[in-house]
Amino acid sequence: MGYLGNPVTKDFTTKTSVQTLTGDGSVSYALSAAAAVPEDIAVLRNGVRQKPTADYSVNGAQITFTTALASSDSCFVIFLNGILLDQNTPGANSIQPSMMTSFNGVYENLQTITATTTVASTDNAFLAGPVTFTGTVTVEGNLTVV
Repeated sequence: MGYLGNPVTKDFTTKTSVQTLTGDGSVSYALSAAAAVPEDIAVLRNGVRQKPTADYSVNGAQITFTTALASSDSCFVIFLNGILLDQNTPGANSIQPSMMTSFNGVYENLQTITATTTVASTDNAFLAGPVTFTGTVTVEGNLTVV
């Protein structure tokens, strides 16, 4: 039977990391694993799912609640890292050219294309301009320059 969505990448045989927090009237608690953003964890306080950023924030392996956890509060943390895909947005200027995949040097606005570049008949390429070509560009497939 067919399905919609991303293909399954985990075999679900590994155990999901969880942690129980015991309230003591504080707002900040140590986590057993670091979280890059609040959406990397699911927090259930007295059985109610808490809203990331509004109800809690994270800074590495520390969680800070908007309202202190009382000793009578039950708090359960589920670490979603590795379970969910596409949850994080890279920070501004955090992606560098060396981190990108390219073909024949065409992957970003280099502003000047100096190398000999061929867009194969099976390739579709896109350049964001302005761009200057000082090298030879052979287009057998599709090249869009905007």
